[in-house]
Amino acid sequence: MQTIKSQAGEPAVVQVRERGQFTIPAEMRREMGIQDGDLFTLIRLGDTLIATRKRLVAPEIAQAIETLMQEAGVTLEDLLEGLEEQREAYSREKYGIEA
Repeated sequence: MQTIKSQAGEPAVVQVRERGQFTIPAEMRREMGIQDGDLFTLIRLGDTLIATRKRLVAPEIAQAIETLMQEAGVTLEDLLEGLEEQREAYSREKYGIEA
């Protein structure tokens, strides 16, 4: 089966290959900024399969934290020191022991 080109909003017909794979037409990938390695979530609604791009938020969160730390003048060492202090306080409070 041949892939049928589609305009924005129009369906594209693709063929499922032996290993369950299909190709998103190049024009759609280009228009939507889909890159090699992008992840998708598949949702089944009856006989309909919907693919939505899954964004990885961990890198975005890490970047936001790094920016906030820089703006506040906080270093990784500061965070680790504070973490150790909090761990010790928690151990004392929860278990009555010195860490």
